[in-house]
Amino acid sequence: MDGLSAPPHPPLYTIIENMMADEAAEQALARDIIAVHGTGAAAIARQNARTAAVAGQPVQAKSWIRVVGSIQRRQTG
Repeated sequence: MDGLSAPPHPPLYTIIENMMADEAAEQALARDIIAVHGTGAAAIARQNARTAAVAGQPVQAKSWIRVVGSIQRRQTG
């Protein structure tokens, strides 16, 4: 081998656990943003998503988009 082989993929259960932890963190962030910004929370999160996208950070942008969705569900529900 040339020492440049790709590292092994993590087990599926590790990926699922990480996704669930990320989702819980995003929901907690949505609650916190609502607590601080009230009805302006979705606009704040949307701007953060836009900023991340423009900065070339697609993973962070998608995370902020999910936070926006969570905020909107909480505010209409």
